[in-house]
Amino acid sequence: MEFKNYYELLSASRSLYKSLKKCHFPFLKQDIIFNSKGFHHLLYDGLGKARNNKERIRRLKLLPLVIFVIENAQYVYSYKKIKNIEYWVLKDRINNSNRKIIVILRKIGSGEIQFYSVWDEI
Repeated sequence: MEFKNYYELLSASRSLYKSLKKCHFPFLKQDIIFNSKGFHHLLYDGLGKARNNKERIRRLKLLPLVIFVIENAQYVYSYKKIKNIEYWVLKDRINNSNRKIIVILRKIGSGEIQFYSVWDEI
């Protein structure tokens, strides 16, 4: 779907994100939640600094692929624990191309696993 401008994409992405409540991650046999922190991280970096519009657009356009990557991941590409925060990195090729979608999941303490970020690499 094409958008006339950044704000139209942002609005559509925000609506899509709000409709995502959770999805199942078969590899860990757990549900992944979609909370406001995940959407915020699409727009701002880990230090709270706004991403530039080009980077925001890139990430927002990948949002519709997140559920597919989570539900179809055959393995965890990498796992890291820093203090009480755990991170899982998932990667999946899209349509048998060289383009890979990377999804980051995060769990803070004993909380639920949440979607944290998405980007792509070619």
